[in-house]
Amino acid sequence: MSRFFMTGTPAVQAIVARFALPILLLAAALLTAYALRGNAASAQGEASAQSELPPGGTAVLAPDALLTTRVGGLGRTQATAQIVAVTGQPFDRALRVTIGANAPETNVTQLTISNAAPVEKGDVLLASFYVRGAAATGNSPAQVAFLFEKATNPWTKSATLEVAALPNRNSWKRVMLPFTVRESYAPGEAMASLRFAFGPQTVEVGGLNVVNYARTRTWDELIALTAETNRLGAVNVAVRLGDTRQTMRGFGGNFAQPRYGRSEAMDAVGHYNLQNLRVVHARVGIPLNHWAPEKGVYKDEGPAHAALLQMQMMAQRKIPITGSVWEGPQWMLPGTAEQSRTLPRENYDACIEAIGQFLVAARDKYGATVDYFSFNEPDYGVNFKFSPAQMADFIRLAGPRFAALGLKTKFLTADTANGSNFADYARPLLQDRSIAPYLGPLAFHSWDALGALESKYTAIAALGRQYNKPVWCTEAGHDAQLWQAPNPWQSWENALRTALAYERTLRLTGASQMDYWTYQDNYPLVAKDDSKPFPVWHVVRQMEEALAPGSRIATATASHDELKALPAAGPKPGQFSVLLVNPIGAGRVTISGLPRGAPVAVALSTREAQRRTFATSLRTDSAGRITVSLPARSVVTLLGGAR
Repeated sequence: MSRFFMTGTPAVQAIVARFALPILLLAAALLTAYALRGNAASAQGEASAQSELPPGGTAVLAPDALLTTRVGGLGRTQATAQIVAVTGQPFDRALRVTIGANAPETNVTQLTISNAAPVEKGDVLLASFYVRGAAATGNSPAQVAFLFEKATNPWTKSATLEVAALPNRNSWKRVMLPFTVRESYAPGEAMASLRFAFGPQTVEVGGLNVVNYARTRTWDELIALTAETNRLGAVNVAVRLGDTRQTMRGFGGNFAQPRYGRSEAMDAVGHYNLQNLRVVHARVGIPLNHWAPEKGVYKDEGPAHAALLQMQMMAQRKIPITGSVWEGPQWMLPGTAEQSRTLPRENYDACIEAIGQFLVAARDKYGATVDYFSFNEPDYGVNFKFSPAQMADFIRLAGPRFAALGLKTKFLTADTANGSNFADYARPLLQDRSIAPYLGPLAFHSWDALGALESKYTAIAALGRQYNKPVWCTEAGHDAQLWQAPNPWQSWENALRTALAYERTLRLTGASQMDYWTYQDNYPLVAKDDSKPFPVWHVVRQMEEALAPGSRIATATASHDELKALPAAGPKPGQFSVLLVNPIGAGRVTISGLPRGAPVAVALSTREAQRRTFATSLRTDSAGRITVSLPARSVVTLLGGAR
């Protein structure tokens, strides 16, 4: 990852690089796509939908934009689009898009609507729309993604939300999304985007409005309004503790400040997390540019010395280590681009030697064995870019050289920038038998966890099963551009979305290890000045307790699609846990399928307070059921069985 919120750094282009290519391809598609222009669209219906929103705001989009703007990329997914009549709703027409084929990205078929009114950085906006529909096969609801983003590269995103329709394909679901604008935009400089390419489906969208409340309403006020409007209600969750998947290794973290040029081994944030979290793995950045400033010259000083000291600290704590490289010295990795530079073939041997000597120094001088190595995000090139074939060639040379140096270090398989890219990048590596002895766990980053196609994430689990390899998420997070938001680290929204990203990643990919980005002062969990934990720290700690090492992820079915439920069995016989993430209004959940008469401890986190526990002793009933209340926008964990 090159996400970097420190003032004066040049890493902004690298941060958004992961999003640029798919959207540039989309832009090209929009130039040639046949699209729909609705006839006799009803601006009156759109105005009626807007009247449901809180007063005092200014419309950002033209009143009939949903019905008159062209849909792009129809031909690429064998799609059609049309305007259909609607009754019984605050709008009388809706956009219907039918997707006929799968696509590699959800934005292949997309509607983009330019902002008609200016917005200022920090303005509070509220997006509102209705959705209904179903997948072409099975009983799955239709899906759509909403984004508000800059209309040109680097496509800075102020809001991203993936939405599933209601199970009843004829029922409308109302969606309300408050967000804060991350940049100022004149008319036409930003766009509201609707992405439809979630596989074969028919989806309808109506009543789309984006309203700017500027500074007249706070984001918290609008969040409270949306939660009250969209209540969870009574929900049933059926848990199947006998249907288990991966066994958890636990939660780890990235320790990458020396990679960014810092010369201290550990900052205050890192110290706090090492002392107060159960760190099962450390991914440490190797500052190769400082270690090998000249060919054949290795300097144990500055950031390189700090990284080696970090590894020593981890070894002393018996924490397994992965070493990852972001940047290389100019002599090794030539070029002026901030990212996506290709290592010349003639420099492979020198690069391998530099890495090998760093690993030897860690082992012989600092007593730290580095179990695994990776180039960070080689698919995007942050900053070494390798094709799968080039990566295989590099590993084919590096594996024997590492062995000759007495190193047992293996390569993480892929370590891609997100989960969507993983299968296509990793599969050729896994199929190459010549490098099989040098490959370790499957590794990816979860920055797209809340918007990726489910099939992309389940493909990771399938490869893990096929090749009998563990799956690791080596950068766990939910938004690669979060650093651009005002005061994001201490917000409850960051904590809640982190829980949603962890739940979806663990449930779909088979990941047994989650490495948060980072356990230092970069996307921090605690304040660097007084080590005061942010809400996200408490949520990570809460999930760490519920999904302890040795526990086995199980399966569950919820009667409401908004509620996310992730159960686990163990780690000891008779023990179990359930992680519940409720991103909407208050409700009450009845969980079945648990051991009968088992003691249960409940921990609750909301915006107001985190990791609250209840003194009242709870037990499942004689049928193995328990009912608990879920506040609006909450993270709740149940720990069952004798502890």
